[in-house]
Amino acid sequence: MSEEHNYHNHPKIVMMPDHEIAIPQAADYELPEAVGAHPIYDPLNWPLFDFRYRFRDYLAEFWGTFILIFFGDGVVATTVFNTGNAQSSYLAVTFGWGIGLTMALYCSMGVSGGHLNPAVTFANAVFGKFSWRKVPGYMLAQFLGAFVAAATLYGIFKSQFDVFDGGNRQLMGDQGTGGIWCTYAKAENGKFFSAWSEIVNTAVLLFVIYAIGDDRMTPAKNHLPIAIGLLVFAIGNCTGWVTGYAINPARDFGPRVFSTILYGKEPFTYGGHYFWVPTFMPFVGAILGIFFYGLFILPEPKKKQE
Repeated sequence: MSEEHNYHNHPKIVMMPDHEIAIPQAADYELPEAVGAHPIYDPLNWPLFDFRYRFRDYLAEFWGTFILIFFGDGVVATTVFNTGNAQSSYLAVTFGWGIGLTMALYCSMGVSGGHLNPAVTFANAVFGKFSWRKVPGYMLAQFLGAFVAAATLYGIFKSQFDVFDGGNRQLMGDQGTGGIWCTYAKAENGKFFSAWSEIVNTAVLLFVIYAIGDDRMTPAKNHLPIAIGLLVFAIGNCTGWVTGYAINPARDFGPRVFSTILYGKEPFTYGGHYFWVPTFMPFVGAILGIFFYGLFILPEPKKKQE
């Protein structure tokens, strides 16, 4: 998401350009009369509040990406271990990722713009929609959020891993669990076609996000998280099957790095070093998606509308 598509307004807090958010005053928080202004209940009195508030856009990206991976990789783990639902497992996965993204955007969009994706951050900067100086911080926050979410999920499912593979972690095969963390293309899918899939799906992602967030079109005002979640569900359900539709370098790379703790270097060497496809191709797709939207979808200029 670019910052110009952010429709969340916080009362009494002036939203500055590029998500520069002014430090609020005590009056910005309405506390119950019974609570009053007791230090325990007033966030302004919590330790290091000013420091945390100044970096809240990065923290929003961290926690938004955390929630995305928590639900997304979580539903994959559930379908792997709950073999009784094998016939509907892929549908469950696409639902889980779509709903997970919706929840993640509700937690982050009003603060950071809800990028949750280095390709989105980078492409918006390329087209002047986002400040380059914030790109490294956003990407780092997204990667760390994904990594920490993967580690958290492993703690939740650790016993199920042991039951499933007897404590012998395997990336692929009948007891393989590598696909829980990151994407691997179908064995018969060549790298060119896998790269093509990631480029096209990411381009469609950005193309449609710009369309549904453009107030000159038919925007999903106040419902952007739901609309974008449905978009990702549609991509996964319709065209994402052959590669697992990473369409997000942080979503793939963060958990992939974590998975090396379980499988060694294999997550990066498997499939002829396939990892570069979901890591780099979404950047190409995101740039193309924004470019094609601006080139071919030509909504009436705002000045002309006025």
